Amino acid sequence: MKITAATKITIARIFLIFPTVAMYIVSQMVDVSRNGYVALTVVAAVLLALVLATDIVDGMVARKTHTVSNLGKFLDPLADKVAIFVVLFLIVLFNRGLNCGGKFNANPLIIAILAGIMVSRELVIGVFRAVAASRRIVLAADIYGKVKTVLLDIAVVALVLAGLHEAIAWIATVAYYAGAFFTVFSGVNYMVKNKAVLIEADDKSAASDEVAENKEDNKEQE
Repeated sequence: MKITAATKITIARIFLIFPTVAMYIVSQMVDVSRNGYVALTVVAAVLLALVLATDIVDGMVARKTHTVSNLGKFLDPLADKVAIFVVLFLIVLFNRGLNCGGKFNANPLIIAILAGIMVSRELVIGVFRAVAASRRIVLAADIYGKVKTVLLDIAVVALVLAGLHEAIAWIATVAYYAGAFFTVFSGVNYMVKNKAVLIEADDKSAASDEVAENKEDNKEQE
């Protein structure tokens, strides 16, 4: 199997997740009063931003070189989702700056709940796409999915920096809530717009049940 240049970039993005996560963990284990905390936190945020921003690069390379591959289609969204959700769970775990200077103490809990909802959304959409693929139905992405990706990318990077200043925490919170909204909305819209995938599945299932029942009736009559 030939690995294209775009796929190599995607694989590099996936490997970059490991030092990003390690750097963030180290930054959160350092006392806030120490000078190293700011530097380590900023480095972790820059690495995460690099992982997420280079999503545009591998896509451009794939289109320009006409080397869009199935492996790339699988790995590209995987890199983003793994980076966002792993870092997001660590953000909730360490809980630095999430209460927005003590003015929004429920924020960490809400962020955690929304993270669970967003993971559930990705699992549902993943199964939905698998059903569509099994029926050879091509599903096109929509603008709402792109909006939620941009908002969540900004939000998670900002949440990494939330412990540095209260203003950053508020910006991160607003972006995160907006991203969570578009995550759910885009998922519902995606399934409603492509509801034929499930309707056809139900029809075929009903038809199969009918055939099976007819066969049983014929056997009883014999």
